[in-house]
Amino acid sequence: MKVSIRDVLWWLVLSAPVLLVNQVAAADPFSGWEIALGVGVVGITVLLRRARPLVAAGIALAAWAGALIPRPEAGAVAAFAFTAMLVATSYNAGFRVRRHRDALIRLALAAGVLSLLVLVLARDVGAWLVTLIGALLFALIPWLLGRHHQKYRALVRAGWERAEQLERQQQIVGEQARLQERTRIAGDMHDLLGHQLSLIALRIGALEVAPSLDAGHREAAGQARASVTEAAERLREVVEVLRDDSGPVTGESVAELVEQARAAGMAVTLSETGEVAQSMRARAVCRIVQEALTNAAKHAPGAAVTVEVRHTDDESEVSVANPLTDDREPASGGGYGLVALAERVRLAGGTFQAGPERGRFLLSARIPQVAQAIAASDSAARLARAEGQVRSSRNIAVAAAAASAVLLGLLTVNITAFDTITSVLPSAAFDRMQIGQSRSSIEHLLPARTKIDDPPDGDLPPPPGTSCSYYSTHHNPFDERRGDLYRLCFRQDVLVDKDYLQR
Repeated sequence: MKVSIRDVLWWLVLSAPVLLVNQVAAADPFSGWEIALGVGVVGITVLLRRARPLVAAGIALAAWAGALIPRPEAGAVAAFAFTAMLVATSYNAGFRVRRHRDALIRLALAAGVLSLLVLVLARDVGAWLVTLIGALLFALIPWLLGRHHQKYRALVRAGWERAEQLERQQQIVGEQARLQERTRIAGDMHDLLGHQLSLIALRIGALEVAPSLDAGHREAAGQARASVTEAAERLREVVEVLRDDSGPVTGESVAELVEQARAAGMAVTLSETGEVAQSMRARAVCRIVQEALTNAAKHAPGAAVTVEVRHTDDESEVSVANPLTDDREPASGGGYGLVALAERVRLAGGTFQAGPERGRFLLSARIPQVAQAIAASDSAARLARAEGQVRSSRNIAVAAAAASAVLLGLLTVNITAFDTITSVLPSAAFDRMQIGQSRSSIEHLLPARTKIDDPPDGDLPPPPGTSCSYYSTHHNPFDERRGDLYRLCFRQDVLVDKDYLQR
């Protein structure tokens, strides 16, 4: 696996939070081996970001969740150490992965399993919530942003392809205009010069048989008439060349084109059904077959070529196929022949396709008898499809972000309510407790869990040698007195102090 300078820079940038984590988590610092392990995990994700982007994102999410298990109450530590790595690998996976649905399902399953492991091993609902927040905000949202970037890049490529296609079509239109002008000039030459040469030949012919001229002059007149006739023939040949606006179609039918290709050494099989009268449709069919045979001779010399032509009253279908060859460099050429054919067929209201299919290169076209509405070109369809995908990915990203915010809000509210309700010590029970009672005698009056574990800010000094527990005073987590606490302090499992802390 090749390591580039960019990989090293990424590793240094993403490792910086891991190396600096103890500056943030001074109360519960990472050990040296934990920091070394974290830096190694960052290096693994950087190495896998191109070849296995989904695996790299899964490793980053596992590192995020794994850092919560030994220190569930210090979720900010894991957030600071591995957030950058999780965001970067998730964005990279969204940008590089092509099968988004399958990959997203796998990543969601991994997030679900990791959150359950954190809940079971850390035994802390807060750590489980932090894991979900990491999966939603720092994995899902960057994933969707990377996917949107991928679709945007595809849109840009489709736009450039569309521009190139339009440029080629513009060149074809310009060439057609030049050919049309050439044809018009050829017609003018034929009509004017041909007519004048014919008159000159006729007059010289009259001199050739004039009885007043001697034999020498009549012979000279005959030579002059022959020269004019030859000049008229040469003019006709030049006019035919100028009028040839579609390339040298050397045969008058598909069968003749195939026979000429066979005579040149190509292995061609022809299957033609139906008949079509000599028309623009017949010329188009011959032009397609001619270009396909030329293409096969250039790019797959020696390969067997199959030509199938089917004529009906309504349309003609042409299919030319040859096996793909990978053992040689492609022949030179800009692909303008196929582009011109595609444009010719499209303007006739038909359809045209050319490209690899099932191990062979297939050129197929359908030409209707009556021109139909001109269909959009392939590049225009690809551009429209890319634009739709970009809009879809943007809408999905916005909807996912909104749904994540709503879900996290609901989770926070529910967990806050659960935490408050299950840690409430009723005032009547607090009043019944007496100093000097044992913990076992008042255990049935205590709630299932405490509100907080560590002393709050501004707490009264506890009696020496005691351990204190803090409980909620109200069931309503949104009450203005929700911060008030009951404090019970025990020394050797005997209640020695109880206080009401108003905050």
